[in-house]
Amino acid sequence: MGLDDKAQEVFEWYDAKWNLPTPFSKKRPLTIEISLSTGKYPWAREEGDRIMNEFFDKFRVERAGFDFLKYWPYEKGFIPNFLLPKSQRVYYIEPEPLTIAMLIESAKAGRWLYD
Repeated sequence: MGLDDKAQEVFEWYDAKWNLPTPFSKKRPLTIEISLSTGKYPWAREEGDRIMNEFFDKFRVERAGFDFLKYWPYEKGFIPNFLLPKSQRVYYIEPEPLTIAMLIESAKAGRWLYD
């Protein structure tokens, strides 16, 4: 794949810690284009939060400018919007893809590069 040291470190961290096989399936193939927030296997908001917090801490990446809701926006709850007061209604927002390549580039820079 031809990754430098920092890229390889981030890639191996994600692969070992988060790209684990489920009980009745194989480990999913991992590339730097894989998105954590969109695609065939997006992470739930809670797991996305854990992944990103660990990423920022482990690789000493400055969090300033990182908007979690851009990648994992609020989801509608059980109660339909028309029954909720206008102030509590949640409308669907398409999440932006957050890829392994974005993690790698931000780890190299020491700060979040994507706004």
